[in-house]
Amino acid sequence: MKKIIFLILLGGFTLTINSCSVGYVAEPPTYVEVNISPRPYPNYIWIEGGWVWSSSRNVYIQKKGYWANPNSARGHRKGEWKKYDRGYRWERR
Repeated sequence: MKKIIFLILLGGFTLTINSCSVGYVAEPPTYVEVNISPRPYPNYIWIEGGWVWSSSRNVYIQKKGYWANPNSARGHRKGEWKKYDRGYRWERR
């Protein structure tokens, strides 16, 4: 019984680790320009879109940019493609 529980826990741990993987691509995808809507308030700033790894599809998906209040508690870091031995990966600076 202990072996069965151990194997179930080991399998669950393995699945969890695999789902946390970071995606690498041979070449960065092409960024599709989007139309920027008018500024909703005078003090808002435009936050550029970026890329998000979809582990279910094994591709990067482009996120759209948005307007944000610069006084909000959240900070923003611009992203960039970095080259590694395994390929390119999207990272926030």
